[in-house]
Amino acid sequence: MSAAARPEGVEARLARVLEEHFDPRWGSPWWLERARELGFDPRREIGRVADLERLPPIPREALASLPVERFVPRRHHERRRDWIVSETGGTTGPPARTVFLADEFHAAFVAPFVAAAERMGFPRERSWLYLGPSGPHVIGKAARACARALGAMDPFAVDLDPRWVRRLPPGSLARRRYTAHVLEQAEAILASQDVGVLFATPPLVAALGERLPRALREAIVGVHLGGMAAEPGFWKQLGEAWFPSAVALGGYGNSLAGVCPQLGPTGPDGPEYFPYGDRLVLDVVGEGGETGDARGRVRFHRLDPGALLPGMLERDVARRAVCDASVGDGFGGDGVRDPRPAETAAPSDEEGLY
Repeated sequence: MSAAARPEGVEARLARVLEEHFDPRWGSPWWLERARELGFDPRREIGRVADLERLPPIPREALASLPVERFVPRRHHERRRDWIVSETGGTTGPPARTVFLADEFHAAFVAPFVAAAERMGFPRERSWLYLGPSGPHVIGKAARACARALGAMDPFAVDLDPRWVRRLPPGSLARRRYTAHVLEQAEAILASQDVGVLFATPPLVAALGERLPRALREAIVGVHLGGMAAEPGFWKQLGEAWFPSAVALGGYGNSLAGVCPQLGPTGPDGPEYFPYGDRLVLDVVGEGGETGDARGRVRFHRLDPGALLPGMLERDVARRAVCDASVGDGFGGDGVRDPRPAETAAPSDEEGLY
């Protein structure tokens, strides 16, 4: 990622975040322990995003097994009541956990969505149906906050436990019955309530697009997608066959870092997704560790006072989406295009829900 493509304030933010996490008295226990091993003071020697290569990424197993307090600077420990806990889905291993301070949660999930929604003409003040996990999954907390931010009431929702679904053998009767149970609940809500926005994963959107009567499909004027990657052909079906009245808005992200929303019409490789503000930096890393335009692993640096997560590799591969003047509106860094699970990741299920 070129320096010109990054948000203007990212270096200043990096300096503030390093001061928070490496302050000898008030910093985060995890990073203070690492500082003793590094042999240098990151506050003095890390001045650019490129310098974050000198910090070791936090192992996922540490985020899964250690108390979340170890990764949050001590100066924030007295305000635990404001912390928002997030867990990953556990697709590739034990769920990892992180904390968002209240303003960080808004900046990571709500502000990017609202900015993209305004840009894309996403409907406001319409009731939502959310089909996704709740419990420890931050996407459910974000869905409620995003709906309210667009003038809607708390979304209608159904129970969905993706971790239980993954325990059911692919193709099994149990898996099919669970999927049918989720869809039946959704259909009952859509048939009885004035719902205008559907927030769900691509498989659930496709299933409802095939099952719902035309009148219910045409009543949906906004579809927000998250949780899983969608094949490029999915977007054509979404707009032309399943929900022809809807503005579609996709999001790419994860529970540790936040979301990068879609910012324009879907191209032949699917949408492009860009980070909002200066708290999240994305790049695409090739097999040899180089960054550039070729397909490679998605890597993110999260720069928050509540969590410093440098050099975290995603399981997904993607191509770099170049940030230029047309992006604007607070979206100031390079993004990703056509993200999908790497071939080395656990294979996705044809009946997956999340």
